[in-house]
Amino acid sequence: MQNRHGAHEPSPDSLVLGMVLKNLDNFDTTTFNGRLILQKTVYLMQAFGICLGYEFGWYLRGPYCTALTKHGLALNDTYRSVPRGSFGDENVQAQFSSFLRFMEDKKHDADRLEILASIHFLTRLHPKMDRSAILTKVKNKQEYFTEKQRKDAWRELQKRSMI
Repeated sequence: MQNRHGAHEPSPDSLVLGMVLKNLDNFDTTTFNGRLILQKTVYLMQAFGICLGYEFGWYLRGPYCTALTKHGLALNDTYRSVPRGSFGDENVQAQFSSFLRFMEDKKHDADRLEILASIHFLTRLHPKMDRSAILTKVKNKQEYFTEKQRKDAWRELQKRSMI
């Protein structure tokens, strides 16, 4: 929704998203890389069991959600004033803390987030496909990733019991 000045006003969903992202210090929708990081961060957060209600489909650069892009853009003008938030549920807060640790070394690495999210998404989309078939699917869609990057991402997801 736009206000009378043409700026997007954040919806309640956008504000929840903003409060969660504040904890990551990881929000920028002004660049393609920033929007890519937003998409993959929220996808992986939900893979950790922290459901923000976004539904993702498979696109060129992995999992993508149009509603998330809309909410992210709505936050552009107000993100600085959004407070940090926490989850009322202790279990969800513990999952989020675990997710924050997971994100520490990769929160600004669009490529790493993209390959992790892509492999995870494909394992959920095609549960009967084996490792080789999933990695081949990633290779065919995202040929800019090396074999080492694909295998490293698989191992990281496996180590965290995400696949």
